[in-house]
Amino acid sequence: MDNNNLIRLDAEKLAGLNLDELAPYPDEIVLAGKSEHQTHHFDHDELLVAAYQAAPALLELKDYPQDEFMYLLSGKIIVTDKDEQVDEFLPGQAFMLKKGFCGTFEMQGNVRKIAIMNGDKYSPLNEQ
Repeated sequence: MDNNNLIRLDAEKLAGLNLDELAPYPDEIVLAGKSEHQTHHFDHDELLVAAYQAAPALLELKDYPQDEFMYLLSGKIIVTDKDEQVDEFLPGQAFMLKKGFCGTFEMQGNVRKIAIMNGDKYSPLNEQ
């Protein structure tokens, strides 16, 4: 098999080791907690596949810029939409945050996740 058609998700990166530091989120979206987070991009072509890790934080998201699939590896994520519908996710659970989402995104504990999104349209929240 051609190695260009296979991308391994390195266990060390999925464990949160040796990830790249990200710039802090904009102050206006951080409602509570720390704006400390790291990532590693496994691929950034048609799809961006990444390991992501963050310190506990509560973020206010307005018009989320892309569809993002998330598979939680550790910690807890609480998503509250603009209609105050609350959904909680624990390790081993997955969900999709749709483009245009408005609400809060709370990360409790040491959140680690696998994130998959459209690589062509990827735009980190801290670069908008």
